Amino acid sequence: MGRGQASVTGSAAVVYVPAGDHPATGSIAAASGIVGRPDGSGLTEIYFEGGIYDQVNMSSLADRVAHAYDRMATDYPTVAKMVVPQDALVAVGTFVPKEGRIELTGPDSEARVAAWLTHGEQRLDPTELLCRRGPA
Repeated sequence: MGRGQASVTGSAAVVYVPAGDHPATGSIAAASGIVGRPDGSGLTEIYFEGGIYDQVNMSSLADRVAHAYDRMATDYPTVAKMVVPQDALVAVGTFVPKEGRIELTGPDSEARVAAWLTHGEQRLDPTELLCRRGPA
């Protein structure tokens, strides 16, 4: 599929957090929204958005995930994209673009997301899982 053509538009995408201090994800800003396309090869192409400039439209994790998802869905050229080993990531949920929300999928997902957002805390503010900018 060429650049600019939607490859996953409207369908859910996998949401990740880094798996510990893996060097492959070390350059991703803390609390970034990360989405990807696992392909079964042991590698995963990910897109991420850190909102590192305090953009007002990226206040929740879901907002940042939505921005990363939009780039992935349209194959938009960006430096916020990389291919990493699958063991550098932990899948924590899916992003549902039509609803503008992240659905957590694993028993440890809430704690992992909370730790990623707050540097080790175990409690997650549920509003982090909802887009404040509206559905993608």
